[in-house]
Amino acid sequence: MTITPTGRNLAPTRMLAYGLAGLPLALMGIPLYVYLPPFYANQLGLGLGAVGLALMLSRLWDVILDPIVGYYADLIPGRYRRKTLIAAGLPIFIISLAYLMQPQAGVGLSYLYFWAFLAFLGWTLISLPYLSLGAEADPTPHGRTRLSATREGAGLLGVILAAALPLILGSSEPSALLSAVFWVVALSLPLALILLFLTVPERPNRRPPTALTSGLPLLWANKPLRTLLLSFFLNNLANGIPAALFILFITDRLGAAASLGTLMLLYFGAGILALPFWTYIAHHIGKRRAWGFSVALAAISFAFVPFLHPGDTLLFGIICVITGLSLGADMALPAAIQGDLASRDANAGRGDRTGLFFGLFGLTTKLALAIAVGLGFGLLSAAGYPAGHAPNSPHDTLVLGWIYGGLPVLFKLLAAWIIFNQLTDTDSPQPTPLSTR
Repeated sequence: MTITPTGRNLAPTRMLAYGLAGLPLALMGIPLYVYLPPFYANQLGLGLGAVGLALMLSRLWDVILDPIVGYYADLIPGRYRRKTLIAAGLPIFIISLAYLMQPQAGVGLSYLYFWAFLAFLGWTLISLPYLSLGAEADPTPHGRTRLSATREGAGLLGVILAAALPLILGSSEPSALLSAVFWVVALSLPLALILLFLTVPERPNRRPPTALTSGLPLLWANKPLRTLLLSFFLNNLANGIPAALFILFITDRLGAAASLGTLMLLYFGAGILALPFWTYIAHHIGKRRAWGFSVALAAISFAFVPFLHPGDTLLFGIICVITGLSLGADMALPAAIQGDLASRDANAGRGDRTGLFFGLFGLTTKLALAIAVGLGFGLLSAAGYPAGHAPNSPHDTLVLGWIYGGLPVLFKLLAAWIIFNQLTDTDSPQPTPLSTR
């Protein structure tokens, strides 16, 4: 079934200006979830379990903060409510990153917790209004998909740049990589946001926002939203565990530290190449089905990872390409589905809750990634995995392989089942929910 967009799409130049800000924001993904935890755990000597717990607790504040930020993004009057919060979050984000990613020797867990909390707060103040702006800038379902794909395509370029840094710098030293990422973000993000502010229009409040105290129960009563958030949470949990343990798996299990940058480039490069394909597929079979197929594909291919042994770098590279193809759908389609749900909610006369919708969306993302870091490092620590030096026995790397590759497959399969059997289609411009086709 072909889904025909209606209404007027945003001009391509403005769409590009909107998407470019996604590059520096996404540039932080690999450093914060791949480089930062082992750097603090091993090189600064804080330990795997302690670092995982500190990062998880710093992110759990988002359970409270994300809905509040999303709500105030709806509440602020006038045409610049989203952009006001983005401008407020920028200095918090940049300053906290300077401390978090360039720590002095001898810092402790309280330092990591405090600056990580502020960095995630600044990131929230920027990213949630940015997502909400993308859901409103184009009024059509297909236009929202194109905006989401443009943003995530730029984001994947940022991730690829972060993955290529070891090759660009000629060093895999975590302190050098973290410092380089900070300076790239500190210089590029303000410029990208200025372009966004000057180019992309922001729509004023269409309806009074729903009060936060009554808005959350109403959102909980929205079954399509609950189902989307549950499947999104499980899928992000499945993505977050291998992201947190990626360096350990490559170095300790595969013995391929020299291939670290190449493997990341294969994964994220496949993701950006697949973005136009998933956008096309979603336009013809619907976002729900396209996303479900991508999650199932990633689960099937990743199921082979626990059986890899030292030296199986080529086989793992093939798996990186296949799972990377699914990444493009993971990044673009859930946010587009969320935008459809927010538009449908507003069209049904329930008030302006787009910011609150994306507050819950951001909360779900960060909660899943926080739990993934704590769960991944916590399970390794509980299994007696050595921190800061080579594994003691083949049993250690076997445990690493199953936590890195086996656990995410279970979460992916459960997410795919929910997407296919419980989630409803959102692509129709009609304001009433559709039954699952």
